Amino acid sequence: MSDLDLIKESEMAARRVYRLYSRKIFIAPNNRHFHEQRINAALLLNEKEPLQGAVADFFYGCWYDIPYDVTNMFTRLQGRMLPHIEQGFRDCIDKKSYIQKNSMLATRWSVLVSPSLNEQTQRLRISSDDAKEIAKDIANDLMLARDNQDWDTIEQIENEFFAHCIARHDRLAFSLVWFRLGKSDWQFDARWNDCQQKLEQTKNAQDA
Repeated sequence: MSDLDLIKESEMAARRVYRLYSRKIFIAPNNRHFHEQRINAALLLNEKEPLQGAVADFFYGCWYDIPYDVTNMFTRLQGRMLPHIEQGFRDCIDKKSYIQKNSMLATRWSVLVSPSLNEQTQRLRISSDDAKEIAKDIANDLMLARDNQDWDTIEQIENEFFAHCIARHDRLAFSLVWFRLGKSDWQFDARWNDCQQKLEQTKNAQDA
């Protein structure tokens, strides 16, 4: 395997970890360990937006720690984000400001906070490439858990997936997973129908 292939494989693994902890953070917003693992994964990616989005969520979810216990961690992030973004987070550490639910420091990768920009709705919509990757990961994880008869893990993954789809309006990932599992005789329960109905209601509201 070439060095280029190894780098690509490592980045794909980091994206999977990043998405895993995104789902976990949506369920448990104040879990610092989840935030730190997601930031660690973001540091392995080349783009600036995933890291910025993860840090914004961390500063929002664990706001009580930020002024007292993040200086060492923040030194690892310096130079990885745009200077004015770093300064925005530094102001939070220095108690000059706090991350709000709608924040200029958020990105489309954030799951707890939203970009406070005119194009907020557009930026929060997940890209089709991300949706396809998420769908592939979720379907593989669910079928592996079924092979292992790990019913508790199946329920946890499903609940995290539903939360992701509703929070990010990710109808594409939901449809792809539904289709793939359906071909494998998956037993869909009422939660799947509930999630589908909520996604349809969101679509109708956006189209109105």
